Amino acid sequence: MRSANYGKISLCIAVVLLMATASLAEPYRSIHMGARPLGMGGAFTAVANDQNAIDYNPAGLSRARSFGLGIVNPMVEVSEDSYDLYKDFDDIDQDDTAEVTELLRKYVGENNHVKVAADLYTGFRIGNAGVMVAGVGRGYADMAIRNPTYPELHLTSDVDYGGQVGVGYELPMVPGLSLGIGVKALNRKSIDEVYTAVDIADDNFEDTLEDDQKDGSDASFDLGMIWSRDIEGVTRVSLGLAGINIKEMDFGEARDQKSQYNAGVAFEQTFFGFTLTEAFDYHDITDNLAEDDSTEKKLHMGAELKFPWVLALRGGLSQGYYTAGATVDFKMLRFDVATYGEEVGVYAGQKEDRRYVAQVSMGWSW
Repeated sequence: MRSANYGKISLCIAVVLLMATASLAEPYRSIHMGARPLGMGGAFTAVANDQNAIDYNPAGLSRARSFGLGIVNPMVEVSEDSYDLYKDFDDIDQDDTAEVTELLRKYVGENNHVKVAADLYTGFRIGNAGVMVAGVGRGYADMAIRNPTYPELHLTSDVDYGGQVGVGYELPMVPGLSLGIGVKALNRKSIDEVYTAVDIADDNFEDTLEDDQKDGSDASFDLGMIWSRDIEGVTRVSLGLAGINIKEMDFGEARDQKSQYNAGVAFEQTFFGFTLTEAFDYHDITDNLAEDDSTEKKLHMGAELKFPWVLALRGGLSQGYYTAGATVDFKMLRFDVATYGEEVGVYAGQKEDRRYVAQVSMGWSW
């Protein structure tokens, strides 16, 4: 077996891709989704009251209470079968075309996804404004294997790094109305290729991966609005609108990032120290993120129950699939977990890619 461990590592990373089988469509490619919103079914446009606001709706940055700092925030997201695929690949002779072929054939029709993120951020409040500055480091890969007779690995991956800044401002003359703007500048490295077993078993496969990687950089901006009002002193209702990547991000030879427009509504009640939030979102109003126009794939709804101390529980529906999540927050150390189903078919309910998310955060709460 050759000593090119880099080749093995590269394929294991490449083992993170999903363009689906012949009857499948590429999943929606939002630029980033946090663990807390994912547990709530992705319904966060009108909620947006923590560090995730900079990605979902910058108007929510106006809800910052004081000072927030994220020093270490590693986040890992994997598909249900990703570990099995990794182990199977590790057990075969990667130089043997026949063994690689059998491995690919075993996973024909299955979808695998891996994502790693490690953003740093600081946020603070000045008068009616909440400000957040973040350093971005995120990478994902998706894999699908087609054609059981002559298996082909369809690999797509993006690695983004750069910076973001966002400001949310609560208008004093219009009670409950907040507006926000975010600006991001990113560099992207992408792979979007098809590889056969012969390609993967070749001694120079790691060089092929490097040659197929495309680079680019661009900047864009986001706009958001949240309007909130108390009803009978019992429920706080919030309406949210957000435009993400209003200037479509053109990364040159790397994969572009489309514009996205989302709308949402949220309801919040507080009782005996508990806070209950229910939310509903409709994403990609203008049909930019995917070739299909399935309405069900754009629907997101969820709820969150925050306990008086430490714990928060979440659940919801995203694209027709259940989501769940939880947070254990010790102020300077927080653990987030979530699971959700990503639709990789052309309509909701056709083909689920079940994913699991875990994040550890060190710093001060938002």
